[in-house]
Amino acid sequence: MALAGCAAQPLRVVAAGDLQLDGAGRADPLAQLAILDGDVRFVNLEGPLTTRGAPSGLDADGRPSGGAIHFQAPPERARWLAGRVDVASLANNHALDQGAAGRDDTARALAAAGVQPAWRDHDAELRRRGRRVIVLARDFPPGAELDGASELVDAVARARRRGVVLVSLHWGETGSLLPSDAQRRFAARLADAGAAAVIGHGPHALQGLERRGGAVIAYSLGNLAFGCRCTDAADAYALAFTIDARGRAADARAIPLEAGLSGNLPHPSRDPGLLELIETLSRDLGSHATRTDGTVRIR
Repeated sequence: MALAGCAAQPLRVVAAGDLQLDGAGRADPLAQLAILDGDVRFVNLEGPLTTRGAPSGLDADGRPSGGAIHFQAPPERARWLAGRVDVASLANNHALDQGAAGRDDTARALAAAGVQPAWRDHDAELRRRGRRVIVLARDFPPGAELDGASELVDAVARARRRGVVLVSLHWGETGSLLPSDAQRRFAARLADAGAAAVIGHGPHALQGLERRGGAVIAYSLGNLAFGCRCTDAADAYALAFTIDARGRAADARAIPLEAGLSGNLPHPSRDPGLLELIETLSRDLGSHATRTDGTVRIR
């Protein structure tokens, strides 16, 4: 949907998965990652950026030490996202690790870096190339009742009357390569309500993609980068697509990534096995998936 008096111009959207900025002495995890190149760039930020409280459940090397893990990273690390990320979801299981006040600190730090935060009751809204883009973000714990969840479906329908709608969902079972039937039904309802994209994250493992009308659905993008040594899931991808003049997702592609883990930086992957995995998982969902120029295209 174009703003008054403006032609609807194409918009490029690039979304990546879980980003965690904790860890003593952590280097800038996006220093060499140029793949986040678009008009709207999205990540899911795991853990607050605040001076409140303290991290727990991790040893000095960032490895799990027993007990519940709570993240905390210095607010100044929001600067690492400046000019590289436009929207960060704070709707996930670690956003409140240092309480609601810690989440508010995170939102302020992100805003100061030019990044819009999104969570329930706090949508992100951008204006790009004469168009309004609205990002709605929600967190659904494993086993959540999705068939009866109508609040977000209604919110998508309302937001669609004002602009292009992207939905971020933190959901699913950790380590699973497949979405549940309930997840697929829920994603379909969101697409039918007007979402141009449903962007999933949370399992840390990657999952496949599918099309629903004019929408693209990525059930889980996997990890982008983790400062703590609390996940070893390196297979991931970035979702790239173009919003066309009608507000539909076009030319949707998965760009394979090797996540930044154990002090390494994330980078595009040339592993043919990873391309095949994304293609296979997407075809298992009934998608027409083809490997093209080092990416997996979904039609």
